[in-house]
Amino acid sequence: MRPVSALLMAALAVTGGAAQAARDPAPVQAALAGAPSSAPSIPNAASLDGSEWRFVELDGAAVPAGVAASLRFHDGHAAGKAGCNAYGVRYEIRTDGTARFTQTLSTKMACLQPAGAMQVERAVFNAFRKTAKVETSGGELLMLDAAGRPLAKLVRENAQ
Repeated sequence: MRPVSALLMAALAVTGGAAQAARDPAPVQAALAGAPSSAPSIPNAASLDGSEWRFVELDGAAVPAGVAASLRFHDGHAAGKAGCNAYGVRYEIRTDGTARFTQTLSTKMACLQPAGAMQVERAVFNAFRKTAKVETSGGELLMLDAAGRPLAKLVRENAQ
């Protein structure tokens, strides 16, 4: 009779805990908030279409405050500002995450202000030339070289 009582008590404890979690989800949500972020995923051209991003790191260095560098994806073409000049570029992203940016065109102004604008621009165009793969994770887009090293980190500017 005792093993049955122990089993019954265990069942009540489990169901009582589930009922408490349903009434008060805060502890469960707090536990999930501390969980590690999702693993990187491989975007495809369709999933990026219409999205807008802001460069926050290039070659491991933060984009200086006041320097605008952006990337908008639309139907095989991307455009934005590279720190100083506006640009357009064709892109192709395959289902395995391999990516190519080609046929980059830009305006040709020199910008002395804000400080760092021309360095950011060179790094943006370098990232386009060297990107071999892209990944997304937690609202970030990573542009990686052939060895998997990050060339650029971008954050999402809009929700689709």
